[in-house]
Amino acid sequence: MKVTLQFHGDRREIYVMVWEWARESGMLLVEERFFPTYELQQVGGVGEVSGMSSGNSDVDRISLNPSPVDLSATSSRDYAQKNPDSLFITLGEQSDDILKESFLAAMTDDATLVKVWKRLRERARKSMCKGAWAENTMSGAQSRVASHYYTEKAKQLAEVGVVPIGGTGWIKYRFD
Repeated sequence: MKVTLQFHGDRREIYVMVWEWARESGMLLVEERFFPTYELQQVGGVGEVSGMSSGNSDVDRISLNPSPVDLSATSSRDYAQKNPDSLFITLGEQSDDILKESFLAAMTDDATLVKVWKRLRERARKSMCKGAWAENTMSGAQSRVASHYYTEKAKQLAEVGVVPIGGTGWIKYRFD
């Protein structure tokens, strides 16, 4: 079963949300950095507030993992293959000018984990606002995307001039 969600959110806000899920569920939180060299690390022990010091712009992906987690991976693909039941959150790039879309995804055949991942996705969706206009930056074509999700902090960033964009940069959003 596959669970996905595309949304805009402040990186720190997303990190805090997933940290809370890890704390509540007793699952392990792992950070990945893709560039310039691949690095990964488990973030503190469950309940350790000091582990929340990350969530910086150099973290590309975080994951929530049932025990045990295999940290011997040498690439993001290798990590996903060694930890196939994880819930992955790819954090969108964020600067003073742009906020790229983030992606939550999990795929598992474990019935218990499917329920957990679906519950967390729904929890995330219920905490977010939805509705936006999407504009193709090349053609100028616009389309209504009633089901596009974004966090309150993403909306605040957009209101002060940070442009929410899609993963490729070809689409920019205007939130409701």
